[in-house]
Amino acid sequence: MSRQRLTNFRPALYLAAGTAAGIAAAFFLPIGLRAALIVLFAAALVLFICKKKTGAAIFCAAVLAGAAAADIFVALFPDRSVQGLISGRITDASVCDDEGMLMAREGVFVLQLDKLSADGVQLSGKGSLELSLRAPANLKVGDTLVFYGSAGASEFSPDAYSSLSAAKYRLYYEIVCFEPQNISVISGSPSAVESVRLAFKKTIFDNCSTGTASFLYAMIFGDVAYMSEDVAQPFRDTGTAHLFAVSGLHVALLFYACTALLDKIKMPQLARFAGGAFIMVGYCALCSFSPSVVRSAVMIMTAEVCKPLRVRYEPLSAMGFSAAVLLLCAPYFLLDAGFLMSYGAVAGILCAYKPLLGVLQKVLWKPIAEAVAISVASNLGLLPLMFAYFGTISLLTVPVNLVVVPLTSLFYPFLLASLAIAVVLPPLGGLLTLLSVPTYISVLFVQAAAKVSSAAFNAVFSPLLCVFYYPLFACASVYCRAPAAVKRTCGVLCLCICAAACLVTLPV
Repeated sequence: MSRQRLTNFRPALYLAAGTAAGIAAAFFLPIGLRAALIVLFAAALVLFICKKKTGAAIFCAAVLAGAAAADIFVALFPDRSVQGLISGRITDASVCDDEGMLMAREGVFVLQLDKLSADGVQLSGKGSLELSLRAPANLKVGDTLVFYGSAGASEFSPDAYSSLSAAKYRLYYEIVCFEPQNISVISGSPSAVESVRLAFKKTIFDNCSTGTASFLYAMIFGDVAYMSEDVAQPFRDTGTAHLFAVSGLHVALLFYACTALLDKIKMPQLARFAGGAFIMVGYCALCSFSPSVVRSAVMIMTAEVCKPLRVRYEPLSAMGFSAAVLLLCAPYFLLDAGFLMSYGAVAGILCAYKPLLGVLQKVLWKPIAEAVAISVASNLGLLPLMFAYFGTISLLTVPVNLVVVPLTSLFYPFLLASLAIAVVLPPLGGLLTLLSVPTYISVLFVQAAAKVSSAAFNAVFSPLLCVFYYPLFACASVYCRAPAAVKRTCGVLCLCICAAACLVTLPV
């Protein structure tokens, strides 16, 4: 059997699909229907185990596990409000300068606090707090504030963006300080992770122009808080906003650059694996465990585990396995745009890159054909999600990506290396300035491209249409065993669904 058959990957895909189905059922079905569904799948699981139907049994078990994970998550989600003596430590997610000193924005200090407590009782997660200029001066990251106030939290609602945002950043509480002028401040220092981020931030902004620095900081850490609309909006208009999120390509470049260095110094295989795992966990922490970063890290470490075990690495299986693991750990990821778009892009590349490359190589120079094929394939995987979340996709997406992605990606390892050197040896910051030139050119190019044309496909695309699009897309992929005519039909139907969504509002 060919190595490119969908049947080879079914266990991992069943695991991911079942987990997603169980979470969706727990989040959206009425309690009575959900209970009936659980009983049905539990009975089906026993039946399939007895009949030795492995794939079906995995799917049923995953549905039950996904539903249980979602129920536990909702049950543990903080939803109580308290009032009294509030205590919390200022984190670097607050609006601060590169020294960690708080800065006022529009006349107020915008803070995020962790290690929260109310009247001595520990609260889980973090809280947001806005303080007027009457608050004590010279507040900094790491300081602990003590004041009389309230901390309000709402129960989790899968339909509410505020709930999803609260879950993603563990920012559960809206905090109010009753008397800002009477806040007690206990001096403290940033955590290790915060210190690293602040050091990198200071080095970037000291050695690069503001627009380039804000883009680099967002690309490295996924934090767009310091990016102005003048820089951010052109990337959204040209369909290149994915560069704000730390992509799997960037994580892979970082990992393999570091492990190549470990190989050069003849590290034992176990030490090399431990070093790679440490790098991945550390980078995930620096990026606040962003879904796209964690997805890439899990897939990379799965590939690394396969090497000593002499097991063939299958990207589609790794994708399904990583999706299931992430969803079981954080069920709300199922509704997170970053999570879905990360997997959509990877699915597009895995399923459509090779056939597109085969066609494009006949008319284009191979390096150009490869760049076009990977850009088009990833956008085919993202198409319904772009329409569902943003209602539009720019006609400039592919051509602009062909210029910007190589400029930002090829120099990425060198940028990180120069940044690390400049943090340790500030006089060598000029090296970072020099290597940031391609990024500066990218920002200028995107801004210019956004002014050339605003042409775009617009669509009212219901999320339910993804349920039709992605199975058809899978059937049209290189992994499907169907006849060529069937695969072509499925591909045409995918495009028809998108075209129909652009022309009419479908009743789904």
